[in-house]
Amino acid sequence: MAAAKRIFLLPCAGCQQVIEVVAGQAGGQVVCGCGRPNDVPKLRELGGLPLKSAVPAGVERGWGLSQALMLAGLFSCLLAAAAGWWIGAVPESAVDPAITRANIDRGTDRQLYESLVNLAAASVDRPPLPEEMQLQRRERFATGMSRTLYALAGLGALVAVVAALLRPSPREPS
Repeated sequence: MAAAKRIFLLPCAGCQQVIEVVAGQAGGQVVCGCGRPNDVPKLRELGGLPLKSAVPAGVERGWGLSQALMLAGLFSCLLAAAAGWWIGAVPESAVDPAITRANIDRGTDRQLYESLVNLAAASVDRPPLPEEMQLQRRERFATGMSRTLYALAGLGALVAVVAALLRPSPREPS
């Protein structure tokens, strides 16, 4: 539990404006906004002054490790997910559909039917063309990379969630 930093309210001897002082200033002097120096009571006498509302000591209001981890996790999650989506996009076809459509349009319906029947009955096992091999390699690479990036996105999201759960919350003094 964090100790409370007590702030005492010292009235100025000249203008009666309230000056905030802490225990570390006991026995010293503070200057009021009006310019008059005021003696701060000694530590044992400081308790007689009115208190300002207590503020927990050690509570940081700035960025800490948990906020940095949340930001890094969310950023890596978004970046990896976007890259995975972009890399995993469907690659171009090795066969140009316009050329295929033009060849089909040039033939008669009977020729098209006979060629489809022959293709269905044929068991031709040919090696892939160089363009097809390149397309297959690119597709395997893109699939592997996109899966890896999606895993990194999940890891980034996990880091952000864990950092949010582990973030210390300020506690009220009791």
